[in-house]
Amino acid sequence: MADSEFPEPQPGPSWARLRVRFACIGGAALLQLAVFWEFVVSVVPMLWPPVEPLTQWVSLLMVSAGSFVVISGVIGTLVGDQLYDRYFADDKE
Repeated sequence: MADSEFPEPQPGPSWARLRVRFACIGGAALLQLAVFWEFVVSVVPMLWPPVEPLTQWVSLLMVSAGSFVVISGVIGTLVGDQLYDRYFADDKE
């Protein structure tokens, strides 16, 4: 009965998987930056110095930076996991 009280701990991803994920996230971020380079160049002057109204400036900053972080993170994680599972995972079967 004591064995069924607590579930078996589930460790997080290995350091090797995390390294592949971070490499793919960085690659996705660079690819996204290359594709949207003209947008980035046109938006950077609007980001600094802060302009009035401040809420509009913060919204632009959050949408611009957030989209690059979220999209790169999602795509990089998905691709990184697929690459890790296909090429780097140890066969434990």
